[in-house]
Amino acid sequence: MKLASLLLAALLLASGCSTQVIQPSYYLLRPGEDSGSRALEPASDFALGNVIISSYIDQPGLLLETESGEMRPARHHLWAEPMYEGVRNYLLLEISRARGRDIIPAKFNKEAALVDIRVDQFHGTFDGRAKLVAFWWLRHGDEVFASYKYSEERTLAEDGYAALAAAEKALLTDLAEQIAGSLVAKD
Repeated sequence: MKLASLLLAALLLASGCSTQVIQPSYYLLRPGEDSGSRALEPASDFALGNVIISSYIDQPGLLLETESGEMRPARHHLWAEPMYEGVRNYLLLEISRARGRDIIPAKFNKEAALVDIRVDQFHGTFDGRAKLVAFWWLRHGDEVFASYKYSEERTLAEDGYAALAAAEKALLTDLAEQIAGSLVAKD
């Protein structure tokens, strides 16, 4: 009888552990420092045009590329907002910060040259790195007068998805600084 009670208790304990719900973790793409409320100082020479991200990126889970090249979205480590919105807003704020003037969307500055951006790859790798591949074009109307490619990887500071999200933000910041440095008016 004592053995049967112990077995029943062990079974109940084991079944209780197997039904435990894993709470998801959510990550935001937001700049680290908030400069507070202020009047915007829009740049007159450049505005943000099209931002495109590859369709595999535009989903809620942080992505990890396996050794065999498969993409695995995390089930419990998620972006807190749609990736398109997060990437576009992050780049807009970080390009503005790096440039020292606010870059505004093209629809509010129709005379400016436009910066079009395409994010082709944005994920973690099996060997502990974050990867970002992007292109950007500077154009006035239909005429492209400069084009660039950014392809970088960053080693994660530690294991885990929080470190992956931090490394991906750092890569986006570096991309924004590269873009800001390229914003030289066409002669």
